Amino acid sequence: MTKHGGSVNIEQRIEAPADRVALYVGNFRNAKEWMVGVESAEKTGEDAYRLALESPVGKLRPDVLVLEHGSERVRWTYTSTVEGGGEVVVSPDTNGGCIVSYTGDFHLKGRFLDRAARAVGAEHFARRNGERSLLRLKHLMEARRYG
Repeated sequence: MTKHGGSVNIEQRIEAPADRVALYVGNFRNAKEWMVGVESAEKTGEDAYRLALESPVGKLRPDVLVLEHGSERVRWTYTSTVEGGGEVVVSPDTNGGCIVSYTGDFHLKGRFLDRAARAVGAEHFARRNGERSLLRLKHLMEARRYG
């Protein structure tokens, strides 16, 4: 069976210290503040969360396991509803800010959901939400720097 879904690779420059941005992003409970489409992130165990998120095929509640949380990187995998995972890398730049790179790879579990998602443009939806999420993160982090 061919898997449909997609992958997203985007980046954003943020005028805030890399360590502060990485610490904020690494706490999945902050996901609802900066990730567009995430309505909640409930901690269900050690490094485990249940997200409530909007998708082109309705509300989804995937479980997430954080695989890596370091000073510059957070990496996770979906353990239900969605197959795939994501990674955010925060790299310091020479001007005291940072570059935030997001990579996500996903498809919905189940042939019918996966086909429906493809039919309504899930990859475009995910890319647009990813771009909007990094812009929201930029605004949040820069406001905290100067506010």
